[in-house]
Amino acid sequence: MKMKKGLSVLLAILMLTGVCSVGAGARTAAEADTHLQFKADGTFRIMQIADIQDDTTLNKLTKKMLRAGIEQYKPDLLVLTGDNIGGYSCKSKASAKKAIQQYMDIFKEYDVPVAMVFGNHDDQDTKADKAYQMEVYESYSNFIGCRGEESLSWYGTYNIPIYSSTDRNDVVFNVWMFDSGNYNDENDLGGYGCPHKDQIDWYTRTSRELQAKNGGEPVPSIAFQHIIVPEIWDALKEVPKGTDKAVEHGGKYYVLPDGAKGELDEAPCPPEYSNGQFAAMQARGDVLAMFFGHDHVNTFSLDYQGVTLATSPGCTFASYGNDNRGFRFIDLNENDPWNYTDDLVDYKTLLPSEEDTLQFNLTAREVNFGAKISAFFKVIIDFFGSVFGMLPKAN
Repeated sequence: MKMKKGLSVLLAILMLTGVCSVGAGARTAAEADTHLQFKADGTFRIMQIADIQDDTTLNKLTKKMLRAGIEQYKPDLLVLTGDNIGGYSCKSKASAKKAIQQYMDIFKEYDVPVAMVFGNHDDQDTKADKAYQMEVYESYSNFIGCRGEESLSWYGTYNIPIYSSTDRNDVVFNVWMFDSGNYNDENDLGGYGCPHKDQIDWYTRTSRELQAKNGGEPVPSIAFQHIIVPEIWDALKEVPKGTDKAVEHGGKYYVLPDGAKGELDEAPCPPEYSNGQFAAMQARGDVLAMFFGHDHVNTFSLDYQGVTLATSPGCTFASYGNDNRGFRFIDLNENDPWNYTDDLVDYKTLLPSEEDTLQFNLTAREVNFGAKISAFFKVIIDFFGSVFGMLPKAN
């Protein structure tokens, strides 16, 4: 059954401008009128969808989960936080387009606005680069993302203001969307990429502009991107080797600090360096929280120097995962915009039937076995790549 949306969402869809057909060229931020508004009751819900990471035939259980999440929790905005497709499994433009259509067709059916950032796997080993993939997304009338300023590094860094329920010119909240890149292309440290300095400068400039238009007060915001910031290693608690549930990094061992929520089930995979993104956000004082994907089985949320760092579980059944597969829902309140609530909802809550649970268990065994085999060969490839200098460091 299609979900009926309130007036704010209808306005969001009707107000979209500059929507391009595939091949016409991706639109700029100025051409993408998102104009989202809080509902009449002052609420606004965001559904974060991390790491779908599938190919041209989206797993049936993932489809069920997506539909259940939308129908049961009625989000006002869907945010895809990267590795939306597995580019390595979608070698051609046609196959990448079909993979994107698998879930975008569902979102269009429910008429829910969609925003998206790329991950490190979206354009990996495929002829469908980010520019082309963005055009596929923009062919959907409910997609409100954009490539951002053409001069910025990577592809698809932009912001989405959310306006008052009663005044369409009053920005109450803001959502930052960052392309955190693929692999390190700035130095010889290897590892994953991170937002470049020009993206961070854009954030600082835009944040100040929003503040100036808001009577000199910062606009409360949250940020979404695929790869977590390297400051996560400062935020975690160092413990002795052998500590229960500790993860290893650089010969040291870490667990979640006191007061953290969720689970730390694998070592986070941030870049090996920082361009100062976290420091810039802390200095500006407008970002309440940063939400990430990338680490499929981590579900933690912790406070570090006044900013929440939160990882959301993958919803993929085409790559590794665990019983936490699901989504994060973030609830905003127009009357208290400097505070939010969030909740992780797993597959067992979304699909409680015995049939779906059985299908999950069968799928999980198959996927996780394949992932272990894949991980084994990746270790071998990475080893020889590092010896001969052929490949960047990868997880």
